[in-house]
Amino acid sequence: MTYEELREEIKEANLVLVGLGEELSGASEVFYRALADLLMGKDYFIVSLSAGREELEAAGLLREQITVPLAGEKEEKSWEHYLHWLSFTLNQRLCIVELGAGFLHPELIRFPFEKTCYFNQKARLIRISAHFPQLPAESAERGVSVQEDPVAYVKAGRGTLR
Repeated sequence: MTYEELREEIKEANLVLVGLGEELSGASEVFYRALADLLMGKDYFIVSLSAGREELEAAGLLREQITVPLAGEKEEKSWEHYLHWLSFTLNQRLCIVELGAGFLHPELIRFPFEKTCYFNQKARLIRISAHFPQLPAESAERGVSVQEDPVAYVKAGRGTLR
């Protein structure tokens, strides 16, 4: 999947769910701004294991559309907001973008995102990972697997943004 195809998938979706996994440890402000550009004008939610809320907000992403579940009790309210948002995605055209989520905390991004795609027949799962891009058989026909460094993938496409 090219970066332009990813942009088109996001553009065509009603809702976008983004998971930022542990492979993004080298992400920079440029990466987060590129992500914000991709999500501009969309109804989205971000679950982040790699970046703090401040980094994401500095890039222009909305505070109320971000949860950082490993940040402790202060994130409990944002996690509840995320679950509420997620409950409205069923039977909606949902684009699920997973960037660098592996198996360090699969219960927070990887497995729930797969489950969401499985139950929502209008969902597409796009998994971009240097180490674990595999898709489950149940979602393979509605998913795309990209074995590439997610930071490099997004940053390389930044020049093509309109």
